[in-house]
Amino acid sequence: MFILTDSIFQIQNLSFAYHRQVIYDQANLTLTDPGVYGLIGPNGSGKSTLFNLITRLLRPAKGTISLDGTVLTPARVFASVAYAQDSSVLYLYLTGRDHLRFVAKQHGVARERINLLSDELEVTDFIDRRVARLSLGQKQRLLIALALLPESRLLLMDEPLNGLDPDSVIIIRDLLEAFKTSDQIVIVSSHNLDELDKVTDCLIFKVDHGLSLETVAEGAEVRYAELYRHPRTKLVHHA
Repeated sequence: MFILTDSIFQIQNLSFAYHRQVIYDQANLTLTDPGVYGLIGPNGSGKSTLFNLITRLLRPAKGTISLDGTVLTPARVFASVAYAQDSSVLYLYLTGRDHLRFVAKQHGVARERINLLSDELEVTDFIDRRVARLSLGQKQRLLIALALLPESRLLLMDEPLNGLDPDSVIIIRDLLEAFKTSDQIVIVSSHNLDELDKVTDCLIFKVDHGLSLETVAEGAEVRYAELYRHPRTKLVHHA
């Protein structure tokens, strides 16, 4: 289904509940420009749930999610959306190279790109180890490499900085900086608000049961405190 719109990515009237707990209720979000967006909210507020709804791992009660004017079906997600999830999606008995070759084959990606990403993300030293022998930080870098292989229009990164040593954080920060000049949309969830300030163009806040897109001059941490740590009046959600 095609939707006439000027946006690249759009969520319209999204509603979803889990075990009768409302997570999203008529939530809306419109992203008109490529770039890096931070997704912020307290633990358990529904950030990972949003990524799972976008990628059709969960189905909303109502609402639509579209990319370039086309509603995201499972086939469209496979072709146009990449998702860097947590390490539970990795197979412990396979090596990093096994994972990369499998994803490359599924998406018709040349093996040369595996070598390129391995160098960029500095996974070469452990690419031939089984996942069971990798550290948390090494698994994170492998997950990011897997998500980057297809060069998708929309890239979702769920807590990509978790478990990373300072050198790895710099690698991921430089990578996200490069996305600012690409034609892709990258949405990054993270509890590391200082790092989000460094790499994001705008911030998406999970507020009540909706989403609010904001450009925050005073920084993510200040805005986070205003929204989640202090009493407040109900906010108007921005599309």
